[in-house]
Amino acid sequence: MIYDDFQRDAIAAAALGKDLIITGGAGTGKTSIIRQIAENRNGAVMLTAPTGKAAARLREATGFHAQTVHRALGYDGEEFRAAIAGKFDVPMIIDEASMMDSWLMAHVMSMAPPQLILVGDDGQLPPVGAGQPFHDLLRLRRDRVKRLEICHRNREAVHAAALAIRQGRRPEKQRTESETFSLMQTGDGERTQAFVVKWFRDGVLDPAQDVVLACRYGDEDGSGDIRGLNAAIMQAVNPHEPGQRWRVGDRAMCSKNFGTVDVWNGDMGTVTDLDTGGRAWVTLDRQREDGPLLLEREIEKEFTHAWALSVHKSQGSQWRRVVFVCLRKHLHMLSRALIYTAVTRAKSGCVVCGELDAFYTGINRVAGKQTVLQELGRRSGVAAAEAAAPPPAAEEVFP
Repeated sequence: MIYDDFQRDAIAAAALGKDLIITGGAGTGKTSIIRQIAENRNGAVMLTAPTGKAAARLREATGFHAQTVHRALGYDGEEFRAAIAGKFDVPMIIDEASMMDSWLMAHVMSMAPPQLILVGDDGQLPPVGAGQPFHDLLRLRRDRVKRLEICHRNREAVHAAALAIRQGRRPEKQRTESETFSLMQTGDGERTQAFVVKWFRDGVLDPAQDVVLACRYGDEDGSGDIRGLNAAIMQAVNPHEPGQRWRVGDRAMCSKNFGTVDVWNGDMGTVTDLDTGGRAWVTLDRQREDGPLLLEREIEKEFTHAWALSVHKSQGSQWRRVVFVCLRKHLHMLSRALIYTAVTRAKSGCVVCGELDAFYTGINRVAGKQTVLQELGRRSGVAAAEAAAPPPAAEEVFP
């Protein structure tokens, strides 16, 4: 593989053995650099990501073993036990590091790996939990930052749209050789939900490969909200009997870490069997050593239907096609980072639908957090504004 100057600089910096932060937008080659760093060390690195699906993607893309950060730290649901096992004798690389909150990052730091390399996209959403250590460290430790500036897929439709959003510009509808990006004014939540359901019913969208993203959960009667979308899609593609919790073919997602059974927050899969008691067996989208997972009572409580997801829950994952629902009633939640994160989940096709004025307003809204790290930066001489600044800059919808 031929690397550009920014990529070569990042690979060379990693070889020096110092802690490092590598950042860049979609298509700048972050995963390729991780693979090269691992190859340079003959695989003697610990590859990790915050979610099970992100770790699976990292393993597939690099050819090296990868695991969740929680598993690497020996998390058993109560404590982190990796220090006892003495695992940290090789460099630790964390992909999708922008998803990590201060609590998890603090535990990583406390384990003192010989080298820590954080890799992520500073245009994406900050974590749901407290703090935003990746975003803050980019500005507080610029001496350890390598920024990838060249998008090698900027002529493809989804990546061109993502780049425009990242820079605060309105993306244009376009179709390129292998990607499509579309904008559809489908109307309010009820009308938009009807469009989405029809795409599933007509086979345009495949539950195993595609996903619908929205901003808020709402309730099952909230058209265009996540629960409303899930209920409507379920009745269209896999209708349930009254009171039935699971049916073979349901898409499901876990919202909690269960380290003892190797199931993690963000893991998704498909219900592939039901036992005589109605308990579901879920085959995860990623490879799991013990095969399908039986949803015992405590685990089942943390599983939800997952034809439609929140943008936050989608981080670290990618799908063939993404439908992003933007409505005026979601306006208080829409921001440039959230929209950018949603669009970059698509591999080959993305359609933004709903009320497009809400979408355009969201692009212009840059949200931020006030954090302890920013305060420490101010006390050490980093300007407050600098520490908190945003990152720089019915037709055929899918091929």
